[in-house]
Amino acid sequence: MFSGILQPTHLIIILVIVLVIFGPGKLPEIGGAVGKSLREFKKSTQEPVEPEKPQAAASGGSATATTTLAPVKVCPKCQTENPAVNKFCSSCGGQLELE
Repeated sequence: MFSGILQPTHLIIILVIVLVIFGPGKLPEIGGAVGKSLREFKKSTQEPVEPEKPQAAASGGSATATTTLAPVKVCPKCQTENPAVNKFCSSCGGQLELE
């Protein structure tokens, strides 16, 4: 069904369209950005993932860690808790009260 989808003729047409859209001045910039993105993606997929250690256990402190809660605003319409930085409710879209 999709055999030969990236034939040399198709690639040349795609490159000509990209050249027309972005111009010759932007192509090295775009190529560098794409290359950097691919390198970063490859690097992140090859690195082993280390589980995060709890802060108290890593520093040798007590096993009971205190939890700090982020400030919240309560929506007057639906009574949903939202982060304090929000201006509108994430559930109903109503405006949150200003402090």
